[in-house]
Amino acid sequence: MTPQRVARLAALILALSLPAASVLVLQRAAGEGRDRTVAIVMDELALAEQAALLGVSTLALGLRYQALGLSGIAIYEETIETLARSGAVVALLGREARALAVARGELPPPVPGDATLVSEVVAGAVADLLAKNRPAATAIEIGGRTWWWWPGESLRTRPAGPDRAKVAAWAAAGFDIAYRPRNFPNLQGVGDDFPPEARYLVHAGLQVAGHPLSLDATVAASQERLTALIEGTPQDGLRVVARQVPTVRLLSFNQDYQNLRLQPGDLVEKYLLAANERHVRLLYLRPYTEEQLGDMVANTEALVAGLREALARDGFVVAPLAPPDAGYRPPAALRLAAGVGVLAGLVLLATALPAGWGVLAALAVVGLGLLAAGPTWAALALVAALVFPVIGFALLPWRWWALPAATGLSLVGAALLTAVGSDRASMLALEPFAGVGATLVVPPVLLAAVVLLRERPAAAWVRTAWRHPPRLGEVAVALAVLGVLGLVVIRRGNFPIIGASEVELALRGALNEWFVRPRFKELVGHPLALLALLQTRWPWWARGGLLVAGVVAQASVLNSFSHYHTPLVVSLQRTLIALALAAVAGLLLVALARAVEPRVRRWLSHGRA
Repeated sequence: MTPQRVARLAALILALSLPAASVLVLQRAAGEGRDRTVAIVMDELALAEQAALLGVSTLALGLRYQALGLSGIAIYEETIETLARSGAVVALLGREARALAVARGELPPPVPGDATLVSEVVAGAVADLLAKNRPAATAIEIGGRTWWWWPGESLRTRPAGPDRAKVAAWAAAGFDIAYRPRNFPNLQGVGDDFPPEARYLVHAGLQVAGHPLSLDATVAASQERLTALIEGTPQDGLRVVARQVPTVRLLSFNQDYQNLRLQPGDLVEKYLLAANERHVRLLYLRPYTEEQLGDMVANTEALVAGLREALARDGFVVAPLAPPDAGYRPPAALRLAAGVGVLAGLVLLATALPAGWGVLAALAVVGLGLLAAGPTWAALALVAALVFPVIGFALLPWRWWALPAATGLSLVGAALLTAVGSDRASMLALEPFAGVGATLVVPPVLLAAVVLLRERPAAAWVRTAWRHPPRLGEVAVALAVLGVLGLVVIRRGNFPIIGASEVELALRGALNEWFVRPRFKELVGHPLALLALLQTRWPWWARGGLLVAGVVAQASVLNSFSHYHTPLVVSLQRTLIALALAAVAGLLLVALARAVEPRVRRWLSHGRA
């Protein structure tokens, strides 16, 4: 069978797979559009720090912010240190107890110097502490008091259960309660002491309470509450728990970074963006606790009031969050049909290359998918992300209409990627997109291979490269291309190694004010592709090189949809807005190139003379 017939058959199979993919896409989109409820909670420890600086009670300050729109409070599980700070217990290290005994002329107690000792001041204050910590504490009489001690220093880390009176007081004042349990080795009865008033569980630290031995107990105790998935904070055990309990995405910001760098308006913008574009529903605030950016109370009031106003303006309702439904679970038969469409796209890519190289490229793409994700749906999703950005410019004539057509093919790939890759775990970001770094590197490499092999066979390129003396200009261009590709890779994600420039940040801010912010790679890559398509007199290597840059923009389209937690309508809007803006920018770039090109030619000609 000729490559042309293979391509036509693959295109037919691809078309036949689209109805199944469309059903899955529509099902997921319908579920995403229903929920416009968010909750706002504030960190009680940070609020207590601010209250202490002001000389007022934490609850009184919380009520002040409640009047401006704060709806919830996040209360941490107590530790021995916090119990001692509140006066409910007294606590010492072993060396301190020994020193006090010697000072009184008594024999030092038989406890290690680094032991942690605790004694009740308020009756029942250590009940939860003793019940949940193993090995059991050892009781000892010192100075006429009963003390309990554990080996090792654990004043700040050993969990002691909730302050039930504090939780009850905040709940009685009308605050929605988020409880922050802590983890520690060998905890017993995990979840038994979760306060009944708590609607949300926001596990403190880098481990889920009960990790690793008591996660079943954590799961059982979490069923009637929403467990928070904290953006940017991986927690050991959370993937296991979140697969079995109701969950909610949470966004918070580091206290020091907020105090030093983030004005209230900046925070409002970031929280609103997260609610609109990443399905974050639990907005976790911290009050300002320093005054580098101005009055801490005024800034906190501006944050709470401004966020509440911005949310209402965008159609959100601030209210207690209800547990979600069972989650998006696509039928396997429809996913399989969409997967066949992905493989048909892979065959189309193979036909764009000479026969042997096409087969090799297809096998390499499949191998990369299996290497990154194993024999899973995620491997098929990665294949879609690698293939569909390329086939538009690889198969279509290099005319102006190839840009919207290639973007359309990328959106077809995005639909297939969404269909095969979306499920509850991926949409909660419990299973991040496998091989995301490759999605911005492999597509331009594949198109570069197509362009080069159309010009001459691979063996001829090897001979030419082997015999060709290197020139400084060529080396500089090659290094520049590698540098750009490296920059694309290291700047991906929410926390890139190299952040955005001030100019880019300003442009992002302006775009956010008008509509869903398009991705910067598309605003750059699409105009370069349009320049290549319209400058038909330019040599093949110049046009091909610009189209390779254009493929980065097409790969960015697929990359947007690979963020499964982002609503589909947001990713689609981002893609279409980028294409429209880039078309304008591309036409301006073409006009500039056509105006400058004759002058450059005359200058070069004059130089030769």
